[in-house]
Amino acid sequence: MEGQTFCPYKGLCDYYDIGDARRAAWSYRNAYREVDRISDLVSFEADKVEVHLDGTRLHPEPGQNVVPHGIDRGLDADEVKPH
Repeated sequence: MEGQTFCPYKGLCDYYDIGDARRAAWSYRNAYREVDRISDLVSFEADKVEVHLDGTRLHPEPGQNVVPHGIDRGLDADEVKPH
Protein backbone atom coordinates (compact mmCIF):
# COMPACT_ATOMS: atom_id res chain seq x y z
CA MET A 1 0.00 0.00 0.00
CA GLU A 2 1.27 3.46 -0.91
CA GLY A 3 -0.87 5.98 0.91
CA GLN A 4 -4.44 6.67 1.89
CA THR A 5 -7.08 9.35 1.43
CA PHE A 6 -10.51 9.79 2.97
CA CYS A 7 -13.80 10.22 1.12
CA PRO A 8 -16.78 11.39 3.18
CA TYR A 9 -19.09 9.25 1.00
CA LYS A 10 -17.09 6.01 0.70
CA GLY A 11 -14.59 5.94 3.56
CA LEU A 12 -10.86 5.30 3.67
CA CYS A 13 -9.16 4.67 0.32
CA ASP A 14 -5.90 2.71 -0.04
CA TYR A 15 -3.56 3.36 -3.01
CA TYR A 16 -1.17 0.87 -4.58
CA ASP A 17 1.88 1.13 -6.80
CA ILE A 18 2.12 -1.24 -9.77
CA GLY A 19 5.72 -1.64 -10.87
CA ASP A 20 7.03 1.90 -11.43
CA ALA A 21 3.53 3.40 -11.73
CA ARG A 22 2.87 5.23 -8.46
CA ARG A 23 -0.67 5.04 -7.09
CA ALA A 24 -1.86 3.23 -10.19
CA ALA A 25 -4.64 1.41 -8.33
CA TRP A 26 -6.94 2.10 -5.41
CA SER A 27 -9.50 0.32 -3.28
CA TYR A 28 -12.00 1.07 -0.55
CA ARG A 29 -11.25 -2.07 1.49
CA ASN A 30 -14.00 -1.38 4.02
CA ALA A 31 -16.37 1.04 2.32
CA TYR A 32 -19.26 2.49 4.28
CA ARG A 33 -22.33 0.25 4.61
CA GLU A 34 -24.33 2.39 2.16
CA VAL A 35 -21.79 1.69 -0.61
CA ASP A 36 -20.36 -1.61 0.65
CA ARG A 37 -20.75 -3.23 -2.78
CA ILE A 38 -17.47 -1.48 -3.74
CA SER A 39 -15.58 -2.95 -0.76
CA ASP A 40 -12.49 -4.91 -1.84
CA LEU A 41 -12.91 -3.96 -5.53
CA VAL A 42 -9.83 -2.47 -7.17
CA SER A 43 -9.82 0.43 -9.64
CA PHE A 44 -6.93 1.18 -11.96
CA GLU A 45 -5.65 4.40 -13.53
CA ALA A 46 -5.84 3.57 -17.25
CA ASP A 47 -3.48 6.45 -18.02
CA LYS A 48 -0.78 4.90 -15.77
CA VAL A 49 -1.07 1.16 -16.50
CA GLU A 50 -2.57 -0.99 -19.26
CA VAL A 51 -5.96 -2.26 -18.13
CA HIS A 52 -7.48 -5.29 -19.88
CA LEU A 53 -10.98 -6.67 -19.40
CA ASP A 54 -11.91 -9.98 -21.02
CA GLY A 55 -8.92 -9.67 -23.35
CA THR A 56 -9.76 -6.11 -24.48
CA ARG A 57 -7.55 -3.19 -23.50
CA LEU A 58 -9.53 -0.40 -21.86
CA HIS A 59 -8.86 3.27 -22.60
CA PRO A 60 -10.23 6.40 -20.92
CA GLU A 61 -13.28 7.77 -22.73
CA PRO A 62 -12.58 10.83 -24.94
CA GLY A 63 -12.50 13.91 -22.73
CA GLN A 64 -12.09 11.82 -19.59
CA ASN A 65 -9.10 13.12 -17.65
CA VAL A 66 -7.74 11.98 -14.32
CA VAL A 67 -7.67 14.84 -11.82
CA PRO A 68 -5.50 14.26 -8.75
CA HIS A 69 -7.45 14.58 -5.52
CA GLY A 70 -7.15 13.92 -1.85
CA ILE A 71 -4.54 15.10 0.59
CA ASP A 72 -1.84 15.29 -2.09
CA ARG A 73 -3.78 17.56 -4.45
CA GLY A 74 -3.55 20.94 -2.72
CA LEU A 75 -7.11 22.18 -3.32
CA ASP A 76 -7.19 25.95 -3.87
CA ALA A 77 -9.86 28.08 -2.17
CA ASP A 78 -11.14 29.38 -5.54
CA GLU A 79 -11.91 25.78 -6.58
CA VAL A 80 -14.45 25.39 -3.78
CA LYS A 81 -17.97 26.17 -4.95
CA PRO A 82 -20.32 27.88 -2.48
CA HIS A 83 -23.50 25.96 -1.60
